[in-house]
Amino acid sequence: MRSVKNPARSRPLSRNVRRLMKMARESPMNPEVEKIEREFTARDLAYCDMQGNIFMAAIDRGIPMEEFAPVYMNSQLAGVIDYSFSVAGGMETDDISEFLRIPVLLKSPQLIVDVVMWLDQVVSGVDPGESANMAVVKACLDDGTIQETSQDTIQDGNGDRSSDALPTDERALADLYEYAYWLGYIYRCECHMHDESSRMVYGAFNEKFMRDFYHQLSLDNDTALIDCAPEICRRLDVLLVGKLWR
Repeated sequence: MRSVKNPARSRPLSRNVRRLMKMARESPMNPEVEKIEREFTARDLAYCDMQGNIFMAAIDRGIPMEEFAPVYMNSQLAGVIDYSFSVAGGMETDDISEFLRIPVLLKSPQLIVDVVMWLDQVVSGVDPGESANMAVVKACLDDGTIQETSQDTIQDGNGDRSSDALPTDERALADLYEYAYWLGYIYRCECHMHDESSRMVYGAFNEKFMRDFYHQLSLDNDTALIDCAPEICRRLDVLLVGKLWR
């Protein structure tokens, strides 16, 4: 009988995945090997900004990053966004995102947060031996599920917790939003730079690691995130290559 794994717990990286991630990040000695990185386009940056806004919306809902980041990065929805970026035209045209009504969700980052947390509830409630994927598909196919999720999650106490969770100090609140936006943005930047899934990136850089790295980061405060994101990813990559060699 198969047990349903908690979607907030990323699977350990396999040896082959670790090898591919190392190759994607180190400068190869063999000139025939192409380093997996590229220049970012306006479309890349739009996706990064979108995910930064999604992470900030979790703060609006009173959900701390240590709770939201693992659930989101390992979610079915993040996987759909990973896939949708890779197809021509993006999530506005591909069949899977239309099937799951992703364009509707993108109109409201708060709704995406509600849906991700709701999907986590769906998977967590699946009995052993039942298919978690089928439970998600069935839930998404129910008429009105996506549109009503926001209200349902708020009403059952698992939605908006901002009144209790958000700090009252303005500087502390601003710092919270800045970190949330940075985290979502850099996670998506890593996915795009190396053509890796959200689940894979989170498996390499969990939220605690990213939070510690964020507090130790030293960059020019006047430099916009859009300009320094490649350098941030480069520093992360150096740390990861060092870890993967061991």
